[in-house]
Amino acid sequence: MPDALPTSRPVSRRSVLLGTGRGLLGLALVGVTAAACGTDKPAAPDTLLAPLAQARADAAMATAAAAALPALAAALTQIATEREAHARALADEIGRVAGTALPSTTTTTTTTAAEPSPPTRRDVVAALRSSAEAAADLAVDQSGYRAGLLGSIAAACTASYLVGLPEEPKP
Repeated sequence: MPDALPTSRPVSRRSVLLGTGRGLLGLALVGVTAAACGTDKPAAPDTLLAPLAQARADAAMATAAAAALPALAAALTQIATEREAHARALADEIGRVAGTALPSTTTTTTTTAAEPSPPTRRDVVAALRSSAEAAADLAVDQSGYRAGLLGSIAAACTASYLVGLPEEPKP
């Protein structure tokens, strides 16, 4: 029967690496830890997270603008509905790839600061133009369903600001 291990002797890296004394247990733990950790890199953030955030922000902006611009309320409400649908489709695709469901909406917090002025037609158009360009740029790097989804979003955003919110004729 082996002698009991002394408790007052510190464990050195050398004893762990050489497998002597208490090092055998340490070496076994190092091997188990390395196997459990694996060598895979952590998953990169999904490329659809940015378009998802843009879709949610655009929907909120269009909703706020609809309340402030009664003459464009119907068009802005339709745009908000479409951008919410885009957000759901993007969240579903992100969740499908990740194997988990994403929340369908984001929670907003209220602050006591002064309310910002409501967005204008120009603000909504700028946001939609930015979203369309970003989705189109990202679609080029994707394939299959994701490319089609992003292309569809780019087209819908473009149609929304060109057709749904055309510039007012100048007198």
